[in-house]
Amino acid sequence: MELDAERYAALDLGSNSFHLLLAEFRGQRMVRLHTDRAMVRLAEGLDDERNLDPAVAERALEALRRFHPVLTGLPADHIRVVGTNTLRAAANADGFLESAETILGAPIEIISGIEEARLIYSGVMAAADGPPRLRCVIDIGGGSTELVRGREIPQQLQSLYMGCVSYSKRFFADGVIASKKNGNNFNRARRAARAELQGLKHLAINAEVVGASGTVKAVARVLNDGEIGDIHRADIDRLAEQVADTDTVANLKLPNFDEERRPVFAAGLAILHGIFCELDIQTMQVSPYAIREGIVHDLAGRLHGGDRRADTVANLMLRAQIDAEQARRVGDTALDLLTQLRPVFNTEQWQRLRWATQLHELGLSLSHSNFRKLGAFMIEQADLAGFSKSEQEYLAYLVLNQRGRIKPPREHYGFHPNPDLLLSLRLACIVHRDHTDRSAGGLQLSATGDIYELNIEQQWLDQHPAIEDLLYQEVEHWQSQPRPLKLTTV
Repeated sequence: MELDAERYAALDLGSNSFHLLLAEFRGQRMVRLHTDRAMVRLAEGLDDERNLDPAVAERALEALRRFHPVLTGLPADHIRVVGTNTLRAAANADGFLESAETILGAPIEIISGIEEARLIYSGVMAAADGPPRLRCVIDIGGGSTELVRGREIPQQLQSLYMGCVSYSKRFFADGVIASKKNGNNFNRARRAARAELQGLKHLAINAEVVGASGTVKAVARVLNDGEIGDIHRADIDRLAEQVADTDTVANLKLPNFDEERRPVFAAGLAILHGIFCELDIQTMQVSPYAIREGIVHDLAGRLHGGDRRADTVANLMLRAQIDAEQARRVGDTALDLLTQLRPVFNTEQWQRLRWATQLHELGLSLSHSNFRKLGAFMIEQADLAGFSKSEQEYLAYLVLNQRGRIKPPREHYGFHPNPDLLLSLRLACIVHRDHTDRSAGGLQLSATGDIYELNIEQQWLDQHPAIEDLLYQEVEHWQSQPRPLKLTTV
């Protein structure tokens, strides 16, 4: 994989802070050129109905305006912006995301907690040295905590709904840590964290434990004279006792304390100490890398033959026992038709269509009559490594609508299905409905003005009479679409 002099930008829109990384590959080595951070505490802005407060949203947008110049001049496929827990949860995120995309000039991908965990592990592994060994990677974010067990690649991934900002709102909203009247909020937060972690002790057994990101680094600095060093059980036990005995967040007096993290430090420490206690950890190493470095490595892989999404689709095909030959023939015909429609098209669109054809019969493993609905549901709801939620929704839309009446898409931020892909897929499914290799050379597809035109050789139709009826049905299905389909025999 040749990566010389290629620059990439990763932007992590986290629940506590936004982080920007500009990096360059020199040979096989990644060099960080520029980093920036903004403590926006996005999770603070979610109300009980999960709506994002306009003032907090504006604070976040102001940070993006500061980041934007770093992205200028980079190719679009060298930039990846991901949103995590708070943007997954926000009910009114669309408006914020549209404004953010306008500022950045790049789309924002909302990723699942499991995908977040995978990217974190990838980033940590990029900084790991020595021979391959079993590791347990832990990252406490603003709204969620990710735990991953693996070797060269992750083997078990967990994402828990607890983070330093969400726990600050839940347990320390008034800034009180301990009082005679209300008891000890630190102990409550730690117990809540331990409850979330029950049943996960196996993740750390016989593994080298590595922590990543802000909370872990902040605690490490307090315990190691301002340096980012290992965190030992006896030291964090003493620190937890000290913080639990402090009356308010404002009165925390700790060495090498990051004042920017004061509002969330007690909550983050309660979670981290709960992890040490519940998983019986004695020593935690601290990684300099996290999700941003994982995003950069993922981007480089996508452009140089190591796209994790392709591996995910291949594994899903294998597990579901999908007919690989049918996927190939439908895929080849669909991509040929798309090329006729758009001789120059976006590589990402080409990939989406290929993946949709590979997964279009996914639901057959469960049902024949409802395979399209089941396949679409499985794709949209599964944790698919490498894919954002909008990418999964796009594939699910194509699989659902591979035949029959075309269901209207639910329009929202980041989801704008291209009818060219849908038509190419549907026609390819018709051509190979009987799971037979068949040349589609008799079909010519084009887009003229506001209609699609399908020109078919009469001789080809005469050879395939069953397909002829299906094609005329297809014309009827497209009459309700903004761009109808016209069929002409030649």
